Amino acid sequence: MGVRAMTSQMPGDAAAEDDPSNTSVRIYLPDERLRSFATFYYFVETDGPLEDFLYPEWGNALFATRGEWRAQLGRRYPDEPLIATLFGPTDRAAQVFSPGGKTMGFGLTPLGWQRFLGIPADELANRIVPLGDHFGVPASALFAQLDREDDDLAGVAMFDALLLDRLAATDANPAWAIELDTVLRDRPHNVEQFAATVGVSDRVLARRCKKLFGFSPKRLLRRQRFLDTLGRMRVMEQRHYNSLLDPEYFDQAHFVHEFREFMGLSPTQFLAVPRPLMG
Repeated sequence: MGVRAMTSQMPGDAAAEDDPSNTSVRIYLPDERLRSFATFYYFVETDGPLEDFLYPEWGNALFATRGEWRAQLGRRYPDEPLIATLFGPTDRAAQVFSPGGKTMGFGLTPLGWQRFLGIPADELANRIVPLGDHFGVPASALFAQLDREDDDLAGVAMFDALLLDRLAATDANPAWAIELDTVLRDRPHNVEQFAATVGVSDRVLARRCKKLFGFSPKRLLRRQRFLDTLGRMRVMEQRHYNSLLDPEYFDQAHFVHEFREFMGLSPTQFLAVPRPLMG
């Protein structure tokens, strides 16, 4: 796949290296025509028990083709193991568990969620549901095809074909959604600046943010500030994170409070546990 293969290696942080699960995470970029709509394709294999966090994300389609996989989102436990599953946009960490096996899938951007699924994002925010035929093809057919293939590149080709077909069959994103997505990437300082930049009232902004992203503007800005700092923490080599904090945090105590809000544990606890999947 050339440059489309982003990574194909074992996790590298110290905590992950101490984990016995022997987890391989392989990431590929989608076709260039899809990069406004899909983040990446992932293929995960683990030879032993795995437990890790799934960070807050926009949306995710997951296929567990070998072994049993389960997820916990807050206090919510799916009744059945994950097989062909749709994760809605989240503003909190989930936990994933497996005794060993293989899973694969793809992430969606907010514009991809709107374009491919056509479901208001807040209807499935912080929810995990069966994939069904949300992508225009029965999940059982997609799962059967992936289950027959044991090759990453075949999976990448299948995901490309699925999403390109969906792209051709759906209407373009409205201009307001594209503008909202662009402005959020620049991290407005507050809700008032956010609304002024897109030229709408606070009430209209709230309605549109919930529809496109799944959350209120204030919650979104808190979420993005946290994820920016978390992204820096994930790749740091040292265990001291004070220098990485976003300048909009008042102090370390403010950040610790936000970390517990979004991740369910303290930064120190997070850095001390193995992260075989997300490390």
